[in-house]
Amino acid sequence: MNTITNQPKPLSEKDRIAYLDILRGIAIFFIFSANIVYFSGYFLLPENILENFPFTSVDKIFDFIMYTLVDGKFYSIFSLLFGIGFVVQYNNLKKHNKPFVPFFRRRMFWLLIIGLCHLTLFWIGDILTLYALLGFILILFRHKSNKQLLQWAVALILFPIVHWAFMYVTGWFYPGYFYKLYGEYWQSLGLPMIEMGNGQLRPNGMHYFQIDNLSTFFKANLKRPVVRLAMILEEGRAFKVLGIFLIGIWAGRKILNEDILSNTKLLKRIAFYGFIIGLPISVFRTVIELYLRTDAFWDFMHTLTYTFGTVPLAMAYASAFALICQNTNTWLKWFAPVGRMALSNYIFQTFISLILFNAFGFGYAGKLGFTSIMGIALGIFICQNIFSRWWLKHFKYGPLEWVWRQLTYGKRMAIKNRRI
Repeated sequence: MNTITNQPKPLSEKDRIAYLDILRGIAIFFIFSANIVYFSGYFLLPENILENFPFTSVDKIFDFIMYTLVDGKFYSIFSLLFGIGFVVQYNNLKKHNKPFVPFFRRRMFWLLIIGLCHLTLFWIGDILTLYALLGFILILFRHKSNKQLLQWAVALILFPIVHWAFMYVTGWFYPGYFYKLYGEYWQSLGLPMIEMGNGQLRPNGMHYFQIDNLSTFFKANLKRPVVRLAMILEEGRAFKVLGIFLIGIWAGRKILNEDILSNTKLLKRIAFYGFIIGLPISVFRTVIELYLRTDAFWDFMHTLTYTFGTVPLAMAYASAFALICQNTNTWLKWFAPVGRMALSNYIFQTFISLILFNAFGFGYAGKLGFTSIMGIALGIFICQNIFSRWWLKHFKYGPLEWVWRQLTYGKRMAIKNRRI
């Protein structure tokens, strides 16, 4: 009896902050709109095919706009929300005199297991694994002052610039070892390679979508986490994400302790400066990515513009949405059901995309233009919204949220809503 009494309790419905569910739902949509470019094979189409691809008149314009306004910004918002959620859970446990560290470690452990299954079996772009691993580190910052949090955040967000310079000056591109490792594994499966301009070989990415045998598909995925590790190391993404987590802790404290969501003046200031700084730099980054990234100088400029453009623009979005949400009848409430089931919807997007684009499903990879792919993303998200609304009428949590909660709290939890 005492064991059950001492268990930490999840947040009650009345303690939920509507804005966070809305923002989480918006982030899930735009993260999917970025991920589906990879799911669809569009990103991996070779230049000779792209040159003759039947683009619509708006495809390239749409691509430019999406890369400028979406790429990196909404996973940054999702990272911000992770930090805010950290504070919400910390305060909830402290309010009930429950130990936070053991609870959060269990929570991160089971998120890590879910993320590793997602990453190893299905989707190379998984973010859950990285979030879980960094979540263990985040515990160390729980008692830092707001000033210290922001100082650490700035240092971590800027660190990828130093990291890039280190690799360039030393000539040691150490992530290349992991790319090479996966290439050797790919070859061991008898899968085709393609020759790069420098004479090196790499796995034929488009062939991945043509694998129609599930056994071969899972074998090919088995060591794809090695590629994911290489990508994270190359970008210095772990530093950026941890830095944004810390901004999230700062924001969470401001939301819970100072009601920052009602501070219209401050929100307008953050939005204004975020757009003024982030938007032009993000436009420049897109120009570099699409037209100029041909040598080390432009590669460095791409890193620089990502650092100084992405986070300010993400903060501007978050503040602008907060301003809109001050109207309790805002149309943005439409996103909230998906946000309440963010984990389930994120994983469902992977399964839907694999069935739609891979050869063991409908096999549409490499056959659609950018605008069509974005239309599909919107259609899938609308279906997810309808499903989420239906589900939450009958159940308290999303299906994967329910599983994660039970594993975290170590007990069976009711999922059905009580009939009134």
